[in-house]
Amino acid sequence: MSRIETGRSDISAPHLFRLSVLFGVDVGGFFHDAGPEHVSGIRSVERKGQGRVFETDRLRSTLLCTDLRSKKMHPFLNHVRGRTVQDVGGLAGHDGEEYLLVQRGRLVLHTSAYAPLLLDTGDSIYFDATMPHAYVSADAEGVEFLVICTSDQHSEQKDLPDGD
Repeated sequence: MSRIETGRSDISAPHLFRLSVLFGVDVGGFFHDAGPEHVSGIRSVERKGQGRVFETDRLRSTLLCTDLRSKKMHPFLNHVRGRTVQDVGGLAGHDGEEYLLVQRGRLVLHTSAYAPLLLDTGDSIYFDATMPHAYVSADAEGVEFLVICTSDQHSEQKDLPDGD
């Protein structure tokens, strides 16, 4: 946190996700006013090109369906150009599980427990996100992929009214 505050490091998707867990808020809340609280039958539609984009030197990420509060799934469209683990800021883990689907290009998934895994367009993986991991591009053009993170934080906490 101090490196981010002093400008020595960019904020990344794992940083935002950890902050959302720490503060007990939905990660989309960093980019959008609080939406409706979770009720049965709720839905969210995200039109092409209308997600909440944040970009760092390492990653361009589009948060999807940010109008909902208290989601148990957090969808992101990501684009990475970094070709090494160092290029993307190293390995990082977070609470929950993660599903990843490569939409365009080739992605190398680095984890602390397994050898690097090459995933081609159309390939997907589901894994324990507490395991430190990093996404890198296998090609100079970069890679685009969908990530859906889960978190148990919202199933165990009560929603707070707006402003609390």
